Amino acid sequence: MDLQNLELDHQNLITTEKMVLAIAIHSPKALPDILMRLTSNDFLIAPHKIIFAAISQLQSESKPITSITIADELTNNKQLTQAGNIEYIAEISGAFYTDVAIDEYIDIVYKASMGRKFDQTLIDIQSSRKKDANLSNVLTLAQQEILNIDLETKKSDVQSIGGSMTALIEKIHDLEQREDSLTGVTTGYSKLDKITAGLQAGDFIILAARPSMGKTAFALNIAQNAAINNRQKNSVAIFSIEMPREQLTQRMLSTLTVIDSNKLRTGKGLTAEEWNAIHKANDRLQATKIFIDDTPGITVQQIQSKLYKLKRDEGITLCVIDYLQLISSPGNGADRQNEISTISRQLKRIARDTGIPIICLSQLSRSVEKREDKKPIMSDLRDSGAIEQDADIIMFLYRDEYYKNSTTDDRDLNPIQETNLIIAKHRNGSTGIINLQFNLKYGKFLDSIK
Repeated sequence: MDLQNLELDHQNLITTEKMVLAIAIHSPKALPDILMRLTSNDFLIAPHKIIFAAISQLQSESKPITSITIADELTNNKQLTQAGNIEYIAEISGAFYTDVAIDEYIDIVYKASMGRKFDQTLIDIQSSRKKDANLSNVLTLAQQEILNIDLETKKSDVQSIGGSMTALIEKIHDLEQREDSLTGVTTGYSKLDKITAGLQAGDFIILAARPSMGKTAFALNIAQNAAINNRQKNSVAIFSIEMPREQLTQRMLSTLTVIDSNKLRTGKGLTAEEWNAIHKANDRLQATKIFIDDTPGITVQQIQSKLYKLKRDEGITLCVIDYLQLISSPGNGADRQNEISTISRQLKRIARDTGIPIICLSQLSRSVEKREDKKPIMSDLRDSGAIEQDADIIMFLYRDEYYKNSTTDDRDLNPIQETNLIIAKHRNGSTGIINLQFNLKYGKFLDSIK
C-alpha cells in the first residue's frame, strides 16, 4: 500500500470515529450498543479517546450527553485542551445526521483497533525474542498475546425469551426422533450417561480422588469409550502432564486386550492368543482419533492454543487433562491456591469458548486420610479456591477396599473392587452415587450390576 492510500485510510478511520462519537452524543437508541462494543482504547487518536471516555462517564452517572456537558466534564478533569477544546467537540457533534449505519461504523472502529493491537503484539514478540534466548518462553508469550486478541466484533449476547424458546422446542423435537437420550458425549457407562445425558458441550468437569483410586484409569476409559463408540466416534484430546504418552498408550492397550499391564510393560510371557488380542486392539486404536500431548509443565495458554488447533483440524469433541495441580502458571508459586483458581476459571472459559467438555483430574487434600469417614467431599478438593464454583460437574472416586488393604498390593489379592463414583455437584442435573467395578489388573472400570 502506498503512502497516499495509507493516509486516505487513516483519514477515513478518523472520519468514521467522529461519526461514532456524533451518534453517541445524539442517539440515545444507539448509545447502549456503542458503549457495549467499544472502549476508549478502541479509538485511534487521543482526542477521540478522551471524548468517548467522557461520554461513558456521563452515561454512567445518568447525566445528559451534549457538547456542552462533555466540555464541562473535560474541564473538570483538566482534559479539555487535550480533547481539542470546545470547537472540536462542536465539530464532531455537528457531523451527526443519521444513526442508520452505526453497526458498520462500530465494526470499522473495532476491527481497526484489533489490527493495531495485533501489530503491537508482533512488535512485542519480536522484542521479546531479542531479549530472551529461550524460544519456549517467547512462544508461550506469543500464544498468550495472540489468543487475547478477539478478532470478531463484539455483539450483544442478549436474546429474547422467544428466540430461546424457538431453539429449545426445535431441539426437543429433534431429541424425540432419536433412538437414545444422549445429547452429549457418551462416557460408555450407562448410569453416568443416564444422569448426565452425556458430557455436555462446554461443561467443565472435575474428576478427583486420592492417589491410586483409579482417576487416570477412569478418565482414560471414558476417552476410549467416547472415541471407539460406533454411533458417535468422538475425537478426543488428552493432555497428560503426569504420565508420558507411552505409559498412557500401554494402559489403553491393557484395558482393550484384558492383558495384565505388567506383562505389557516387560514384554515377557505373552501367549499367541494375547499377541492376537494386541494386534486386534492396535487395529481398533489406530482407527480412533485420540490425540495425546505429554508436554511436561504445560501452561493453560498452551493447552488453549493446542486445543483450538485440534478442534479446527481434527474436530475434537472431548478433552481430558491429567491433572489440574500440575498445570504451570507464569507466577512464582507464592500463592498456589490463587494460581489454581485462576487456571480453573481459564479452563472453564476454554470449555465454554470451544464448546468442548473438559474433564480435568484433580488431587484431594490429605485431610481425607485423617477422618474416620474417608469418602471425599467438596471441601477436600486441593487448592480448591474457585474449583467448586467453576465446575459444572464434580465427581469423586472412592474405594473402601483401598483403605482395608492400604499396606499391600491388592491387584492379586482382590483384583476386582467395588468403586463409588460420587457425583457431588451437577449444575444441570441430579447428584448421587454410581457403583462401578474396577479391575485393578487391567485398569478397567465396568458398570456394576448392583
